[in-house]
Amino acid sequence: MLNFRKILYLPRLFAPEEKRILILLIIIAALSGAGFFSRIYFAATVPVPRIGGTYTEGIIGEPRIINPVLAVSDADRDITRLVFSGLFQYDGRGKIQPDLAERLEISKDAKTYTVVLKQNIQWHDAKPLGADDVAFTVHMVQNPQYKSPLRANWQGVTIEKIDDHTIKFILRSPYAPFIENLTLGILPKHLWENVKPEQAMLSELLIKPIGSGPFMFEELEQNKDGGVVSYTLARNTHYHRPGPYLQTIRFLFFEKGDELLSAWKRGAIEGLSPAQKSSGEDMVRNKTNLFSLRMPRIYGIFLNQSKARALADTRVREAISYAINREDLAARARATGFIPTDLALPWSEGGETAVSKYHYDPDRAATLLDAAGWKDKNLDGVREKGKTSPAPSGRTQTPQPPEKSELRFTLTTSDWPNLVQLAEQIKEELARVGIKVEIKMLPFTDLEASVIRPRNYEMLLFGEVYGYEPDPFAFWHSSQIKDPGLNITLYANKKVDRILEEARQTKDPDVRISRFKDFLRILRDDNPAIFLFSQLYFYILPRDLQGVTLERISLPSDRFNDANMWYRATKRVFQ
Repeated sequence: MLNFRKILYLPRLFAPEEKRILILLIIIAALSGAGFFSRIYFAATVPVPRIGGTYTEGIIGEPRIINPVLAVSDADRDITRLVFSGLFQYDGRGKIQPDLAERLEISKDAKTYTVVLKQNIQWHDAKPLGADDVAFTVHMVQNPQYKSPLRANWQGVTIEKIDDHTIKFILRSPYAPFIENLTLGILPKHLWENVKPEQAMLSELLIKPIGSGPFMFEELEQNKDGGVVSYTLARNTHYHRPGPYLQTIRFLFFEKGDELLSAWKRGAIEGLSPAQKSSGEDMVRNKTNLFSLRMPRIYGIFLNQSKARALADTRVREAISYAINREDLAARARATGFIPTDLALPWSEGGETAVSKYHYDPDRAATLLDAAGWKDKNLDGVREKGKTSPAPSGRTQTPQPPEKSELRFTLTTSDWPNLVQLAEQIKEELARVGIKVEIKMLPFTDLEASVIRPRNYEMLLFGEVYGYEPDPFAFWHSSQIKDPGLNITLYANKKVDRILEEARQTKDPDVRISRFKDFLRILRDDNPAIFLFSQLYFYILPRDLQGVTLERISLPSDRFNDANMWYRATKRVFQ
């Protein structure tokens, strides 16, 4: 019988060459065995996210008001999205999901929304979150002293607490998109209830917030002037949903786009949102991904018929639509992410089966302008129309020399470079059919105050921003013609009013889409605006950042909607 001592003598029985062969065979057997068991292990297990890792992103601007009720800038909203939770939230694909809410009940008349909260949810300071916090947040939005930019969304909504985890929202009339209101980030009452409205903008809570979101404030870095240059969030270990998996998310802030790009090139940041797709494509390396996210924004030329009489003629408005080559403009402005459309609604809501009417047809445009009496008789490249002036009162009726008016308009837009470039291209397109355009550019604040609010423009190149639940009411109902309404074409159509009222009140999504189709058909026939493009949002992330499911967003901050699922580290578990 062999024993261990005898085994030790075995090598002496082999010649040196035999020993080498034996060792090689043993190594091969060991490697084969390891490979065999490795294959079994990998076949029986799957990789799953593991807690760990960090992510650093660069942003233009700096946060000052990290608060879901008061935030006004993109930088504010970016961090707010990560720190606070709403009753519901949209995922990376734009689908509504419960967040703080356990369930939702909607009354038969669609005017009462009852929300039951999840149990045992904590604030970042470990205090319990409940219905009182929800009611307090909405009342803060509704209080005019706080001047919340969201106040209009909550007018006419009554809040009723049922118990510590149940709350009712009572609407004056049915409003189908109301579910989007319930994504409002909730504030901790125990911290904000003693902050008076006049003191709110001075509160340290604006820069060092306490929320219930997947990430919580850890530290910030300021320059000598007090501006925030970096901001670090740490994972919330008591988060009420899956994740978060990243240990930290860090933001670096820059004043200008070239500073942002420089930081990316030297490796100071890993992610950013380039202003143009061409910049993003140039930046994409083997270790990065470029996401092109759909946004519910519609850019167009909005016509004010009360300021330019020629625009009151349907034939002139149609001619303008036919004269503009949307495909060509989009190709020339490819970097901006513009997608050609002649529809008034984003994401083709209600428009999938609606046939586009205004394809590029300059000959058709010329025919329509001729029929409307606008002709270029003196061949100077600009169409004009002549008319005979009436004789002065009390005098003999004698023919008067015709007064000629040129077909010319002022196109007003913001000084955003992308829109300025687009305005120049539109000017060229319309010049080809004899329409002269003068461009007027203003900073956005001036544009809003002196042009949009008083409706002081002939043609306005601008964009309409919709939410996840598109509601054209604010832009096209006749009740919204005057400021602060957003009906910037002063469009009034009783049939459209009725359709939009029905669309926002019905609970049936099929009926809503049907109403939208009716609305789009009428709007295309009336042609109060020349719709041009929807837009993409570009976002660069490191390739090893996994769990990203982004497809469409409403606001830039929505790119963090699924950030709780992002991860860089993995482990294997048995299936």
